[in-house]
This record gives sequence, structure tokens and C-alpha cells, in this order.
Amino acid sequence: MVEVRVESLERSSIIEIKSVINIMDFAADFTAIDFETANHQPDSACQLGAVVVRNGQVVDQFMWMIRPEPLYFSQGNIRIHGITPAQVREESNFGDIWSEISNKIGNDCLVAHNASFDIKVLLACLRTHQKSIPEFQFTCTRAIARRTWPHHRRYGLKPLSNWLGIRFQHHDALEDSIACAKILLAAGIDREATSLDHLENILKLNRGKAGIWGYRGATGKSKRQTSRMNPQATMPSSTAGLPFLFPDQSSDSGKQVPYVAESEPEIDMQRILIRGEFVRPLSGKRIAFSGKLRCMSPRDAETLTARLGGTWQENVNQQTDYLVMGSSSNSSASKDAPDSAHLVQSLSEAGHTVKVVDEREFLKLVMS
Repeated sequence: MVEVRVESLERSSIIEIKSVINIMDFAADFTAIDFETANHQPDSACQLGAVVVRNGQVVDQFMWMIRPEPLYFSQGNIRIHGITPAQVREESNFGDIWSEISNKIGNDCLVAHNASFDIKVLLACLRTHQKSIPEFQFTCTRAIARRTWPHHRRYGLKPLSNWLGIRFQHHDALEDSIACAKILLAAGIDREATSLDHLENILKLNRGKAGIWGYRGATGKSKRQTSRMNPQATMPSSTAGLPFLFPDQSSDSGKQVPYVAESEPEIDMQRILIRGEFVRPLSGKRIAFSGKLRCMSPRDAETLTARLGGTWQENVNQQTDYLVMGSSSNSSASKDAPDSAHLVQSLSEAGHTVKVVDEREFLKLVMS
């Protein structure tokens, strides 16, 4: 006998996810880059990764191995990235591949983590190889992360990626570029921005600029600049900078306070959706919902499942991996619950296992 147990949700535990699902359209355009260098000299680039993002989606990625001149690698740098002189001895130098690199990055805003390092490597390589230095704009995901999640303790590429659930091989230029791009996308989603310009306005951050005249890093906007903005555009989202809060939990003073369940860990839908875009915890799983859902509408359940990599099913069948049971009240929306439970029992007897969970168990599943 299959036991179908559905625990009722406390009113304070009901999560309004509809508005959260609808903020996922961060239509940013940029190219994330990362350099690895052979030694302490900024013009000793030995690897470059670039990731092109259009409308908030990664559409292309590139990696170049580069022969630095002179061909000298410090042991310290080799220990960091694992690239040796033998691996690049037959590769082109930066000057020979600059036209190809330039064509790929175009006129995009460049994005890097600790951008001052990567932009200065780019400028040094252009000067050493006597290439014309174009005017370009850039921003830094470390600066963006500090302003997006001000209460977070560590802002290195690896700690931030681990926190957001981004898996990558650190100190590989392409892998680092992908992680950098995803951190920026996560920040835009968290702050409910519609574009990179919008995100920078929300965070009160000016882009950096560089050219033949030199380098100017990304900086905070002055009070005068801020006062010219639309106040609504600069207001943070309800969960901005507070990644472990319920979207709808507030104190009497109107300030958000953490929600702590008596016997269950807190559930943060904002973080589920942000990290779910990268981790895809439901990848390859087929999910059916039954009964009256209290946390979300059927349409929202379908959207959430798709965003986390799963396939929503209208009915339970032998391909179903999870059946999420809603309330067993007498409402018309829940009349299919007994039928679903009976079907699960029949499938189990036929050798097809369907895991039955309630809404809270389902949300815990996608947080893991």
C-alpha cells in the first residue's frame, strides 16, 4: 500500500512565487572575459576565455591559448592555472590573434571578475604588440556582487560561484568567463533588472572605461548622478541583498526579517530560481501535480518546473518521477487527488516507482 501523506502548510509558510517567476527576464547583452598570465607581467597572457551573452542567454563562447613573449612562465603561475610553456610554444602570440579576438567581442561591454586585472592585461598586450587600442567599456562582477549581496562575506569568483550553485573549473579562462557571466545574470535576476544599464542604475555603479588614454575603473555614482535617476528604477527589489529571506516576510516596522520555521529549514524562492537556472536540479525529471496547490497556481508550477530543468506532466503515468500533492480539501481543484493516489498505487504494483511528495517537500528537493 502506498501511503500518500500531505502535510498542511502553515499560513506563514505559504510562498508567493508568481511575482518571483515573472522577474526572470534579465535581457542583458555583454561579453564576459578572463585572462590567465604566464608570470607577473601584465602582457604575459597565455590564455583568454570569452563568453557572449545576448538577451540574458549565453549564445557563444571562445577560448584562445596564447604564446607570451618572452616565453617565460613563473612556477607560481603554473601552480595556479596548470598551463606550461610546452602547451603554448606552438600557439600564436597575442598580436597575431587580436583581429580574431576583436571580431568576437565587437563593441560589447566587457565583464570580468576583478576587472582591473583583466582589462589591464588586455591594454598591456595591445601596447606590447603595437596594436591600436580601441575605446571600450567594462564592468566588474566583484563590484556588482558587493552591491547586490552586501551582507555576503566573500566575493571571490569561487566562493560566489559555490554560493550560487555554479559549478566550474577555477583558473581555466573559459570556465572562469562562464562563471563570471552567470554571476552577473544572477545579480540581474536578484535585483529584477531588465538590462545591464538598468542593473547598473539600480546598483548606482558607473561602467569603467579604457582607451589609448589609459584606464578608469568602475565607480559608484555620485549623489548628483543618482538624483537625476527615476527613483523607482533605483529601488531594490523586495529581496535584493537579502538572499535568505522569504519575499513576503516583514516586521511591524516594514523592514524584512528572516523567517525561521519551527521544525523546517527556511525556503527562499528567490535563491531557488537564481541557482536553479544554473544547477537545474530537476534536469531529466518528469513532475506531475495533483490537488489544490497553496504555494502556486498550476501555471506557476509548470513554469517553475521548466526553469529548473524538469518536464511538467498534466497526468501521472509510468514515466512520472515525482507526484506533488496539494491540499486534499473538498474544493473542485483537488478532486483529482484521490485518483492520482490510486494511479500511483497501480503503477507501483506494476513496477513503476513514483515518488509522492507534498509542496514543501518538493521545494526542499529543488533547494538541495
